[in-house]
Amino acid sequence: MENFTKLLAVTLYIFSLSGCTSIGSYVMSNPGIYLSEAQFIKAKPSDIGFKKQKFCSFSTTQCITYLTAEPYQAAEFSQESSVYYNLHATGNNVENTISHRMTPDTFNRFEGTALLLHGYGGSKEAMMASAIYFRALGMNVIIPDLFGHGESTEAFVFATKEHGILNELLAESLLNQTNNQTVVVGHSMGALTASNLLSSEYVDAAILLAPMMSFEVAAKEYLPYKSPLLSHFFHSEIDNIVNQAMFEAGVTIQETNLLPKLTETKKPVLLINSDVDSLSPPAYFSSIQNELVKKITFNARSHSSLMVFDRDDVIEIEKWLITW
Repeated sequence: MENFTKLLAVTLYIFSLSGCTSIGSYVMSNPGIYLSEAQFIKAKPSDIGFKKQKFCSFSTTQCITYLTAEPYQAAEFSQESSVYYNLHATGNNVENTISHRMTPDTFNRFEGTALLLHGYGGSKEAMMASAIYFRALGMNVIIPDLFGHGESTEAFVFATKEHGILNELLAESLLNQTNNQTVVVGHSMGALTASNLLSSEYVDAAILLAPMMSFEVAAKEYLPYKSPLLSHFFHSEIDNIVNQAMFEAGVTIQETNLLPKLTETKKPVLLINSDVDSLSPPAYFSSIQNELVKKITFNARSHSSLMVFDRDDVIEIEKWLITW
Protein backbone atom coordinates (compact mmCIF):
# COMPACT_ATOMS: atom_id res chain seq x y z
CA MET A 1 0.00 0.00 0.00
CA GLU A 2 2.87 2.36 0.78
CA ASN A 3 4.32 1.92 -2.73
CA PHE A 4 0.92 2.46 -4.35
CA THR A 5 0.36 5.69 -2.40
CA LYS A 6 3.79 6.90 -3.41
CA LEU A 7 3.19 5.98 -7.04
CA LEU A 8 -0.17 7.75 -7.17
CA ALA A 9 1.11 10.87 -5.39
CA VAL A 10 4.16 11.15 -7.66
CA THR A 11 2.02 10.62 -10.77
CA LEU A 12 -0.53 13.27 -9.84
CA TYR A 13 2.12 15.76 -8.74
CA ILE A 14 4.20 15.51 -11.90
CA PHE A 15 1.08 15.42 -14.04
CA SER A 16 0.20 18.83 -12.65
CA LEU A 17 3.61 20.20 -13.64
CA SER A 18 4.47 18.65 -16.96
CA GLY A 19 3.35 16.56 -19.89
CA CYS A 20 2.48 12.90 -20.12
CA THR A 21 5.85 11.92 -21.64
CA SER A 22 7.79 13.48 -18.76
CA ILE A 23 5.67 11.67 -16.18
CA GLY A 24 6.04 8.36 -17.95
CA SER A 25 9.79 8.82 -18.29
CA TYR A 26 10.09 9.56 -14.56
CA VAL A 27 8.03 6.51 -13.59
CA MET A 28 9.91 4.23 -15.97
CA SER A 29 13.27 5.42 -14.63
CA ASN A 30 12.30 4.86 -10.99
CA PRO A 31 11.51 1.14 -10.73
CA GLY A 32 11.33 1.22 -6.93
CA ILE A 33 7.88 2.84 -6.97
CA TYR A 34 6.19 -0.17 -8.58
CA LEU A 35 4.14 -2.65 -6.60
CA SER A 36 5.55 -6.15 -6.43
CA GLU A 37 3.30 -9.05 -7.30
CA ALA A 38 5.51 -11.55 -5.45
CA GLN A 39 5.87 -12.16 -1.73
CA PHE A 40 9.53 -12.58 -0.90
CA ILE A 41 11.40 -14.03 2.06
CA LYS A 42 10.65 -11.89 5.10
CA ALA A 43 13.74 -12.81 7.13
CA LYS A 44 16.62 -10.40 7.50
CA PRO A 45 19.52 -11.49 5.30
CA SER A 46 21.86 -11.63 8.31
CA ASP A 47 19.48 -14.00 10.11
CA ILE A 48 19.77 -16.63 7.39
CA GLY A 49 23.49 -16.49 6.72
CA PHE A 50 23.91 -13.61 4.27
CA LYS A 51 26.46 -10.83 4.70
CA LYS A 52 26.01 -7.39 3.16
CA GLN A 53 29.08 -5.90 1.50
CA LYS A 54 30.02 -3.01 -0.75
CA PHE A 55 32.39 -3.06 -3.69
CA CYS A 56 33.74 -0.04 -5.55
CA SER A 57 35.25 -0.16 -9.01
CA PHE A 58 38.99 0.28 -9.47
CA SER A 59 38.48 2.01 -12.81
CA THR A 60 35.34 4.15 -12.30
CA THR A 61 33.53 5.92 -9.47
CA GLN A 62 30.81 3.26 -9.40
CA CYS A 63 30.01 1.22 -6.30
CA ILE A 64 27.67 -1.70 -5.78
CA THR A 65 26.04 -3.19 -2.68
CA TYR A 66 25.60 -6.96 -2.55
CA LEU A 67 24.81 -9.94 -0.37
CA THR A 68 27.11 -12.91 -0.18
CA ALA A 69 27.00 -16.31 1.49
CA GLU A 70 28.91 -19.57 1.51
CA PRO A 71 27.46 -23.01 0.72
CA TYR A 72 25.55 -24.90 3.39
CA GLN A 73 27.59 -27.69 4.94
CA ALA A 74 25.76 -30.95 5.56
CA ALA A 75 27.88 -31.63 8.65
CA GLU A 76 26.37 -28.56 10.33
CA PHE A 77 22.78 -29.87 10.02
CA SER A 78 21.02 -32.70 11.80
CA GLN A 79 19.62 -35.46 9.60
CA GLU A 80 16.06 -34.35 10.38
CA SER A 81 16.64 -30.70 9.45
CA SER A 82 16.32 -28.97 6.08
CA VAL A 83 16.47 -25.65 4.28
CA TYR A 84 13.32 -24.39 2.64
CA TYR A 85 11.91 -21.52 0.64
CA ASN A 86 8.44 -20.52 -0.45
CA LEU A 87 7.38 -17.79 -2.89
CA HIS A 88 3.84 -16.76 -3.74
CA ALA A 89 3.39 -14.84 -6.98
CA THR A 90 0.52 -13.68 -9.16
CA GLY A 91 0.41 -12.32 -12.70
CA ASN A 92 -0.44 -13.33 -16.27
CA ASN A 93 -3.85 -14.43 -14.89
CA VAL A 94 -2.24 -17.22 -12.88
CA GLU A 95 -1.31 -17.65 -9.24
CA ASN A 96 1.72 -19.69 -8.22
CA THR A 97 3.18 -20.90 -4.95
CA ILE A 98 6.70 -22.15 -5.57
CA SER A 99 8.38 -24.06 -2.76
CA HIS A 100 11.28 -26.43 -2.35
CA ARG A 101 12.77 -28.22 0.66
CA MET A 102 16.31 -29.59 0.67
CA THR A 103 17.73 -32.00 3.24
CA PRO A 104 21.43 -32.34 4.17
CA ASP A 105 21.84 -35.58 2.22
CA THR A 106 21.23 -33.57 -0.99
CA PHE A 107 23.74 -30.78 -0.19
CA ASN A 108 27.09 -30.05 -1.86
CA ARG A 109 26.60 -31.84 -5.16
CA PHE A 110 28.14 -28.96 -7.13
CA GLU A 111 30.89 -26.40 -6.62
CA GLY A 112 31.61 -22.88 -7.79
CA THR A 113 29.86 -19.51 -7.56
CA ALA A 114 26.39 -18.32 -8.53
CA LEU A 115 25.93 -14.61 -9.27
CA LEU A 116 22.20 -13.84 -8.98
CA LEU A 117 20.64 -10.78 -10.64
CA HIS A 118 17.14 -9.51 -9.88
CA GLY A 119 14.71 -7.96 -12.35
CA TYR A 120 13.17 -4.53 -12.86
CA GLY A 121 11.77 -3.12 -9.61
CA GLY A 122 13.46 -5.82 -7.52
CA SER A 123 16.46 -5.85 -5.21
CA LYS A 124 19.13 -8.21 -3.97
CA GLU A 125 16.76 -9.47 -1.26
CA ALA A 126 14.33 -10.66 -3.95
CA MET A 127 16.85 -13.29 -5.04
CA MET A 128 17.52 -14.78 -1.61
CA ALA A 129 15.21 -17.75 -2.25
CA SER A 130 17.16 -18.65 -5.38
CA ALA A 131 20.36 -18.16 -3.43
CA ILE A 132 19.21 -20.68 -0.81
CA TYR A 133 18.88 -23.26 -3.56
CA PHE A 134 22.38 -22.63 -4.94
CA ARG A 135 23.90 -22.62 -1.45
CA ALA A 136 22.35 -26.04 -0.86
CA LEU A 137 23.84 -27.25 -4.14
CA GLY A 138 27.26 -26.33 -2.76
CA MET A 139 27.92 -22.96 -4.37
CA ASN A 140 28.99 -19.58 -3.06
CA VAL A 141 26.45 -16.87 -3.90
CA ILE A 142 26.72 -13.18 -4.73
CA ILE A 143 23.54 -11.06 -5.05
CA PRO A 144 23.97 -7.38 -6.02
CA ASP A 145 21.52 -4.52 -6.31
CA LEU A 146 21.41 -3.47 -9.94
CA PHE A 147 21.87 0.26 -10.56
CA GLY A 148 18.84 2.31 -9.51
CA HIS A 149 17.46 -0.50 -7.30
CA GLY A 150 17.56 -1.36 -3.61
CA GLU A 151 20.47 0.34 -1.86
CA SER A 152 22.22 1.32 -5.07
CA THR A 153 23.30 4.95 -5.29
CA GLU A 154 23.93 4.73 -9.03
CA ALA A 155 21.48 6.02 -11.63
CA PHE A 156 19.10 3.56 -13.27
CA VAL A 157 20.48 2.41 -16.64
CA PHE A 158 18.11 -0.37 -17.75
CA ALA A 159 20.61 -3.08 -16.64
CA THR A 160 22.94 -2.21 -19.52
CA LYS A 161 26.04 -0.94 -17.67
CA GLU A 162 26.46 -3.11 -14.57
CA HIS A 163 28.55 -5.82 -16.21
CA GLY A 164 31.73 -3.75 -15.93
CA ILE A 165 31.75 -3.44 -12.16
CA LEU A 166 30.38 -6.97 -11.73
CA ASN A 167 33.27 -8.29 -13.79
CA GLU A 168 35.65 -6.56 -11.38
CA LEU A 169 33.73 -7.92 -8.38
CA LEU A 170 33.97 -11.47 -9.73
CA ALA A 171 37.69 -11.07 -10.40
CA GLU A 172 38.26 -10.14 -6.77
CA SER A 173 35.80 -12.65 -5.30
CA LEU A 174 37.22 -15.62 -7.23
CA LEU A 175 40.87 -14.72 -6.59
CA ASN A 176 41.47 -17.26 -3.80
CA GLN A 177 38.94 -19.94 -4.76
CA THR A 178 40.16 -23.34 -5.89
CA ASN A 179 37.01 -24.00 -7.95
CA ASN A 180 36.11 -20.76 -9.67
CA GLN A 181 33.47 -21.97 -12.12
CA THR A 182 30.78 -19.32 -12.16
CA VAL A 183 27.20 -19.36 -13.38
CA VAL A 184 25.33 -16.06 -13.62
CA VAL A 185 21.58 -16.29 -13.01
CA GLY A 186 19.42 -13.38 -14.19
CA HIS A 187 15.68 -12.86 -13.88
CA SER A 188 13.80 -10.59 -16.31
CA MET A 189 15.84 -7.39 -16.73
CA GLY A 190 18.64 -9.04 -14.75
CA ALA A 191 18.95 -11.51 -17.63
CA LEU A 192 20.20 -8.63 -19.79
CA THR A 193 23.09 -8.01 -17.39
CA ALA A 194 23.67 -11.77 -17.27
CA SER A 195 23.91 -11.93 -21.08
CA ASN A 196 26.39 -9.03 -21.07
CA LEU A 197 28.54 -11.00 -18.61
CA LEU A 198 28.82 -13.96 -20.99
CA SER A 199 31.83 -12.17 -22.49
CA SER A 200 33.57 -12.11 -19.09
CA GLU A 201 36.51 -14.43 -18.54
CA TYR A 202 35.14 -15.04 -15.03
CA VAL A 203 31.74 -16.36 -16.19
CA ASP A 204 31.35 -19.91 -17.50
CA ALA A 205 27.60 -20.17 -18.12
CA ALA A 206 24.28 -18.40 -17.61
CA ILE A 207 20.74 -19.22 -16.56
CA LEU A 208 18.21 -16.71 -17.90
CA LEU A 209 14.85 -16.76 -16.12
CA ALA A 210 12.03 -15.09 -18.07
CA PRO A 211 14.54 -12.79 -19.81
CA MET A 212 13.38 -9.35 -20.80
CA MET A 213 12.54 -8.52 -24.39
CA SER A 214 14.15 -5.48 -25.99
CA PHE A 215 12.90 -2.61 -23.86
CA GLU A 216 10.75 -0.81 -26.42
CA VAL A 217 8.84 -4.10 -26.86
CA ALA A 218 8.84 -5.02 -23.17
CA ALA A 219 7.52 -1.63 -22.06
CA LYS A 220 4.29 -2.08 -24.00
CA GLU A 221 3.62 -5.30 -22.09
CA TYR A 222 5.08 -4.16 -18.78
CA LEU A 223 2.92 -1.14 -18.03
CA PRO A 224 -0.43 -2.98 -18.33
CA TYR A 225 1.07 -5.87 -16.35
CA LYS A 226 2.39 -3.77 -13.47
CA SER A 227 0.02 -0.81 -13.40
CA PRO A 228 -3.21 -0.69 -15.42
CA LEU A 229 -3.74 2.84 -14.04
CA LEU A 230 -0.53 4.17 -15.54
CA SER A 231 -1.10 2.19 -18.72
CA HIS A 232 -4.41 4.01 -19.16
CA PHE A 233 -2.64 7.38 -18.94
CA PHE A 234 0.43 6.55 -21.01
CA HIS A 235 -0.61 3.97 -23.61
CA SER A 236 -0.64 6.32 -26.60
CA GLU A 237 2.69 7.90 -25.55
CA ILE A 238 4.65 4.75 -24.74
CA ASP A 239 7.15 5.07 -27.62
CA ASN A 240 7.93 8.68 -26.71
CA ILE A 241 8.21 7.74 -23.03
CA VAL A 242 10.67 4.93 -23.76
CA ASN A 243 12.76 7.17 -26.03
CA GLN A 244 12.93 9.98 -23.46
CA ALA A 245 13.71 7.68 -20.53
CA MET A 246 16.48 5.94 -22.42
CA PHE A 247 17.91 9.20 -23.76
CA GLU A 248 18.09 10.60 -20.23
CA ALA A 249 19.80 7.41 -19.03
CA GLY A 250 22.31 7.48 -21.90
CA VAL A 251 21.14 4.08 -23.14
CA THR A 252 20.18 2.92 -26.64
CA ILE A 253 17.43 0.48 -27.56
CA GLN A 254 20.06 -1.80 -29.09
CA GLU A 255 21.78 -2.14 -25.71
CA THR A 256 18.62 -3.66 -24.22
CA ASN A 257 18.38 -6.37 -26.89
CA LEU A 258 19.94 -9.61 -25.69
CA LEU A 259 19.07 -11.68 -28.79
CA PRO A 260 22.37 -10.94 -30.62
CA LYS A 261 24.35 -11.84 -27.51
CA LEU A 262 22.62 -15.21 -27.20
CA THR A 263 22.99 -15.90 -30.90
CA GLU A 264 26.74 -15.28 -30.74
CA THR A 265 27.66 -16.67 -27.30
CA LYS A 266 30.22 -19.45 -27.07
CA LYS A 267 29.16 -20.38 -23.53
CA PRO A 268 26.31 -22.59 -22.30
CA VAL A 269 23.02 -20.83 -21.58
CA LEU A 270 19.82 -22.21 -20.08
CA LEU A 271 16.85 -20.04 -21.12
CA ILE A 272 13.63 -20.58 -19.18
CA ASN A 273 10.24 -19.13 -20.16
CA SER A 274 6.60 -19.73 -19.32
CA ASP A 275 3.87 -20.40 -21.85
CA VAL A 276 1.65 -17.69 -20.29
CA ASP A 277 4.25 -14.98 -19.67
CA SER A 278 3.55 -11.95 -21.88
CA LEU A 279 6.74 -10.22 -20.68
CA SER A 280 9.01 -13.01 -21.89
CA PRO A 281 7.09 -15.10 -24.45
CA PRO A 282 8.91 -18.16 -25.84
CA ALA A 283 8.15 -17.07 -29.41
CA TYR A 284 10.28 -13.94 -28.96
CA PHE A 285 13.38 -16.12 -28.59
CA SER A 286 12.60 -18.50 -31.46
CA SER A 287 15.17 -16.82 -33.72
CA ILE A 288 18.03 -18.03 -31.50
CA GLN A 289 19.55 -21.03 -33.28
CA ASN A 290 22.60 -21.58 -31.10
CA GLU A 291 23.17 -25.15 -29.93
CA LEU A 292 24.72 -23.82 -26.72
CA VAL A 293 21.42 -22.15 -25.77
CA LYS A 294 19.02 -24.69 -24.28
CA LYS A 295 15.41 -23.51 -24.08
CA ILE A 296 12.84 -24.79 -21.60
CA THR A 297 9.22 -23.68 -21.31
CA PHE A 298 7.38 -24.15 -18.02
CA ASN A 299 3.60 -24.34 -17.97
CA ALA A 300 1.29 -21.76 -16.35
CA ARG A 301 3.97 -19.84 -14.47
CA SER A 302 3.71 -16.11 -13.82
CA HIS A 303 6.65 -13.87 -14.67
CA SER A 304 7.73 -13.37 -11.05
CA SER A 305 7.37 -17.03 -10.11
CA LEU A 306 10.23 -17.88 -12.47
CA MET A 307 12.68 -16.29 -10.03
CA VAL A 308 12.75 -19.58 -8.09
CA PHE A 309 12.60 -23.30 -8.74
CA ASP A 310 10.24 -25.91 -7.30
CA ARG A 311 11.08 -29.60 -6.84
CA ASP A 312 10.10 -30.40 -10.43
CA ASP A 313 12.02 -27.47 -11.91
CA VAL A 314 15.29 -28.47 -10.24
CA ILE A 315 15.40 -31.74 -12.17
CA GLU A 316 15.84 -29.75 -15.39
CA ILE A 317 18.18 -27.22 -13.79
CA GLU A 318 20.53 -29.84 -12.37
CA LYS A 319 20.49 -31.93 -15.52
CA TRP A 320 21.75 -28.86 -17.36
CA LEU A 321 24.30 -27.94 -14.66
CA ILE A 322 25.88 -31.38 -14.98
CA THR A 323 26.46 -30.87 -18.71
CA TRP A 324 28.80 -27.92 -18.26
